[in-house]
Amino acid sequence: MRYGKFLLIILPVLLLYSSLASAEPTWNWHYHDDCIVFSVTFNNNGDLGLGFGYYAIILSKSGERLLRAPVRGFAYSSALSDNDTLVVGTDGNWIQFFEPGKGLTSEYKTGDVVWTVDISPDGRYAVAGSGDGSVYFFENQKLKWKYDTGAFVWTVDLFGDKVVAGNDNGDLIVLSLDGKGLLSRHFDGQIRKVYGSDGMIVALVLAEDESWSDVVALDWDGNELWRKHFDGKVMKIGFDGENTAVAGALDRVVLLDEDGNEVYSVPFFLEAFDVDTAQGYTLVAGGDDALFIGPDGSVLWDYYPNETVERVAISKDARYLAVTHRVHGKDICEGTVDFAVLKGSAPVETTTEEARKTSLGNPLIAGGILLAAVLLALFAWREMRE
Repeated sequence: MRYGKFLLIILPVLLLYSSLASAEPTWNWHYHDDCIVFSVTFNNNGDLGLGFGYYAIILSKSGERLLRAPVRGFAYSSALSDNDTLVVGTDGNWIQFFEPGKGLTSEYKTGDVVWTVDISPDGRYAVAGSGDGSVYFFENQKLKWKYDTGAFVWTVDLFGDKVVAGNDNGDLIVLSLDGKGLLSRHFDGQIRKVYGSDGMIVALVLAEDESWSDVVALDWDGNELWRKHFDGKVMKIGFDGENTAVAGALDRVVLLDEDGNEVYSVPFFLEAFDVDTAQGYTLVAGGDDALFIGPDGSVLWDYYPNETVERVAISKDARYLAVTHRVHGKDICEGTVDFAVLKGSAPVETTTEEARKTSLGNPLIAGGILLAAVLLALFAWREMRE
C-alpha cells in the first residue's frame, strides 16, 4: 500500500515533466561567429543560409559549415536553394551569389540597399528587390531583366513561374518570368511582405504612420479573398502556403488559416521582431525571448537565451528550427545560431567549443518542476517509512 501511495503521489509529477520534455525540440548544435545575424533561411533539405554580419554562411543540418565568405556590406536578406546556392542582398547595394567550395560566383550592383531576395529550389532563377525601385531577375546567376516599380521595393517572392513584389507606394505587382506585368494592385500603405501559393497571394500592408496593419489575401486575378485588420504595427508575417503567422507590436501572436479565420491568438507582450510558421507550428522572437507554439495554440516552450533574439526560422516540414541571438555592445559584437530538431533525431554536433545546451525552455520552469518532483519524492519516502 505504501508503494501504491508513493506512485500515486509521484506519477502525476513525472508525467507532467515527461510531457513537457517531449514537447521541447532537441538542441542539436550551436554556431557562434562575429557580428550578428541579419537574415536566416532554410532550404527544403534542412540546410541553413545566413546573412551573418559581413559574411554569407551556409550550415548543413548536421552543423557542418559549408561556406563562410565575405559579402559587400551587411547581408540584410538571403535565400538558399536546395543545391545550396545562396543569394544575399546587402546594404552596400549588392546582389551576390555563393556556392560551397567556390565562394562568390556572381554579383550585381544595384542603385540602393537590397532588402529582399528569393531563389527557386533548383537554383536556376533568383529575384531581388532594391531601394532603387527595381525588381531584378536572374537566370543561372546572370541578370535577365529588371522592372521599375517606382518606389522602394520591400519584398519579393518567387513562386513557380511568377514573381510577386511590393513597394513603398503600396503597389503589389505580379510579373512573369520574362518580366511582363501580369497584375498590379494598389493599397493605402506600404507593402512590407508578400508570399505566393497555389491558391493565393498574401500581403502585409503597413500604414505610413505605422498605426495599423492589414493582412490581405488575393487570388491570382487580383480579387480580394479576405482581409484581417490589426491596430498597431505588424513587424513580420510568416506563411507556409496555408497558414499566416502575424506578429509585431500587438501584445500577441496570431495564426490565420487559409480563409483568414483566427486559429489561435497567444499573448506575447514583447515587441515581436521576427516570426515564422510551418504546418501550424509558429516560432516568434522579441526582446530576449522566443516562443514555440503548437498547432493548437499551446506554448510548447519558452526559450530564453539571456541575449537579444534576432531571427527565427522553421523548415517547411516543421522538422528543423533555428533561433539566432546576439551580444552587441561598444567593444563586442557576436552572434549565435541555435539549431533544433522537432521530429525525429539527428547526430549532435557543434561548430564551436560552446557546450551543448540542455535547458527545458525557460530554465526557471524546468528547475521548478524538478524541484517539485524531488520534494514530492522525499515526502513520499518519508510517508513510507512511517
